[in-house]
Amino acid sequence: MTTFAYLALWEIGDADRPRAALIAEASAALDVMAANDGARIVGDPTWTVADRRLVCEAPAVPLAALEESESARRARLEGDVLRLAGLRWSARQIAATTGLSPNTVRAVLARYAGPTTTTEETRAA
Repeated sequence: MTTFAYLALWEIGDADRPRAALIAEASAALDVMAANDGARIVGDPTWTVADRRLVCEAPAVPLAALEESESARRARLEGDVLRLAGLRWSARQIAATTGLSPNTVRAVLARYAGPTTTTEETRAA
């Protein structure tokens, strides 16, 4: 299967953040961004910092070559939503990264939300 180089850029808002922290945050979204762009990362990314940008270059293959089924695509997107929500991303940020609507993101989060308790239930316990 032919691979190509997938390139992703992130603006660095806080120049005081350590490079490792920037990479950790960007790594969490890399697979989601690549999938949204029609690619799957298949190797180790290379990270550099240039002009207040974090730059990632990684070997990838086109998703079309992998023939992802609709149910597999849906499961992958739901997993992406839950992973980014675990990083405390907002529904709007998740939607912009995954290509889903904010309402769809909220529906996925609601489907997997744990039980909630009211103040009265907490006091009774």
